[in-house]
Amino acid sequence: MKRKIINYVKNVCIVLSVLFAPLMLLAQTKEKKTQPAIRMIGRADSAGKKIYLRWAATDPQVWKINNQYGYTLERFTVLRDRNMLSVPERKLITVKPLKPQPLTAWETLAIKDSNAAVIAQALYGKDFEVSISEKGAAKIMAQSQELQQRFSFALYAADNSFDGALMAGWGYVDTDVKANEKYLYRLKTAAPQGVLKTDSTGVFISPAEYEPLPAVQEIVAQFGNHGALLSWDMHMLSRYYASYYVERSDDGGARFNRINRSPVSNFDDKDGQPTRMYFVDSLPENGKEYQYRVMGLNPFGQTGPASQIIKGKGKEMLAAVPNIRNAYVDEKGALQVNWVFDEKANDLIKGFVLQRADKATGPYKAFSDTLANSLRHAGIKKELSSSNYFTITAIAKEGEASTSFPYLVQPIDSTPPAIPTGVKAVIDTNGVVTLTWNKNTENDLMGYKVFRAQKKDEEPVPLIDSFWVRNSFKDTLSLKLLNKKVYYAVSALDERFNQSQKSALVEVKKPSVIPPSPAVLTKFKVEGNSVTLRWINSTDEDIAAHILYRKMDGDTAFELVQTFEGRSVDSFADAGLKASQKYHYYLQAKNEDGLTTNSEELIITTTSNASSKDMQITKLYAFPEADKRRIEVSWDDKIENVVEYNVYKAINGKQLTLFKVIPTAQKGLYDTDVQANTEYQYAVMAVLRSGAFSGMKAVTVKY
Repeated sequence: MKRKIINYVKNVCIVLSVLFAPLMLLAQTKEKKTQPAIRMIGRADSAGKKIYLRWAATDPQVWKINNQYGYTLERFTVLRDRNMLSVPERKLITVKPLKPQPLTAWETLAIKDSNAAVIAQALYGKDFEVSISEKGAAKIMAQSQELQQRFSFALYAADNSFDGALMAGWGYVDTDVKANEKYLYRLKTAAPQGVLKTDSTGVFISPAEYEPLPAVQEIVAQFGNHGALLSWDMHMLSRYYASYYVERSDDGGARFNRINRSPVSNFDDKDGQPTRMYFVDSLPENGKEYQYRVMGLNPFGQTGPASQIIKGKGKEMLAAVPNIRNAYVDEKGALQVNWVFDEKANDLIKGFVLQRADKATGPYKAFSDTLANSLRHAGIKKELSSSNYFTITAIAKEGEASTSFPYLVQPIDSTPPAIPTGVKAVIDTNGVVTLTWNKNTENDLMGYKVFRAQKKDEEPVPLIDSFWVRNSFKDTLSLKLLNKKVYYAVSALDERFNQSQKSALVEVKKPSVIPPSPAVLTKFKVEGNSVTLRWINSTDEDIAAHILYRKMDGDTAFELVQTFEGRSVDSFADAGLKASQKYHYYLQAKNEDGLTTNSEELIITTTSNASSKDMQITKLYAFPEADKRRIEVSWDDKIENVVEYNVYKAINGKQLTLFKVIPTAQKGLYDTDVQANTEYQYAVMAVLRSGAFSGMKAVTVKY
């Protein structure tokens, strides 16, 4: 049975040695200065019940040693229900090191899976198509080349046969998993330290992190005489797929049949080479429509979704096909195109037409007039987009034209888009902000970036990692945070990632749900039947007013005394109170949204007044002097032991407030803070040495 398997896989390898000649040459000639190591990848299944693991050595010698000693795999449960465990839970998955299955176990799989047969031959075959009859240095070189070929073939075959990788000990399927947990898998070589010293490798993954496989992109087809040449982008999907299946339908897409028994791969990984995969198919009939689709195969043996369908018909074509050698935009902004075409076919064509499209798949439109059949170069000055795909078509005098493959031209563009204008922001009562702005008009516009700042003077931060394609955006703010305002800005981004400056900041005031901080009544001074209050205003920025309330002891309701706009006033003299009376005060802070907070209540008792008629202001006059822009106020009395006079002032019937304190020798003043057509009221009260007050006398004058 052992001889049977060896003979089978040997025949497979003889065939593959021809197909994989580029790979063999690369393995022998290309220098790779990589450190011996192990690499591992993981993938969750769509049901969230399994985790697939694959690993491989990156060096032939490490690969050989690990095949002998095997691998140790352990798992650490790090997260559960998105919470990090204080101590990760360790589970040893491999009670015994994972090694390749013995040769006898490979027979069934190797017969039905040619890739598994290649793995078995690489592991157990006596030789691997490299002669070792040489001696000395030549023999050492030959053995080294044989190990490199075993290693390269085995890695390729394992990428195309997950069952084979499992049997070789290069993969594992963990079914004891839970969707609410996240694991760290750690893989180590089981070889003794003295034999092999290499770092462990790991994968951090959860069963819930399933990622659908992407479809193959940018598939194009060139149909010719009884043949089709397919091409698709493999660089963009290189982290998902290493091989591909091609399917064809000849009945309008009702049924598709796989036309390559083994998946196709690209073995040319030289720097600077094209990043597209090519596949040639022969067509039984010209003039009949054939449809193609392509699917990727990942290292876990899973096939991705089918690409978009590409279709066409075989047709008689020119044997010669033009090919664009290079194309670029010169320093003057003109497109320069060079192509090759068989000179012998010049007489068979009318000329050439250069065509352009935004995508490799088209649609293509003529970019030039018909160019002479002898030309192989053209310079054209026309407006280009950020990405342009060009083809050159040879127009046949008879039969079908022939067209080159697309050639990408991207002009150098360092000019950013215009700064977005008309940025507006509206917030609702739930804290949802709707941003809108005028749409940019650049042809190569890719999208926008939206920024937010908590303070006007701080650097705004982006709200999305990539970019936003619409000219409107919604953001949700927490109304419980203490900042009352936020600021937004928008910038534009083109397809070359040139970014405009940010727009001017737009201020958004959050609706208040938290009452303002209270004002604090800090000091008071009683002067007879007048009380002077001092306070510290609320510290909130959106305070609309402070409102003073008062009631006499025994009253049930407070009355409004005075309203002070914003935070501009921090004192007030309440005059005309009753003597020897207890009064209650509080100051209310009110914000712009109408929310209020009251200060602590303050209780004050006024002093007694002098009751004698001799303790009254006898005369009080107020004379407007328009020519001098002032009002003269004077008074007289016969009161003894006066230490000062308190003068009060009110405008247009408002509450009297303390205006000035005048010494006893001066029984008058000039008020120069006056406005025309305004009524003023003045009141004077004498302050005695005993602390008592005279009665208040008032006068009204119109200026």
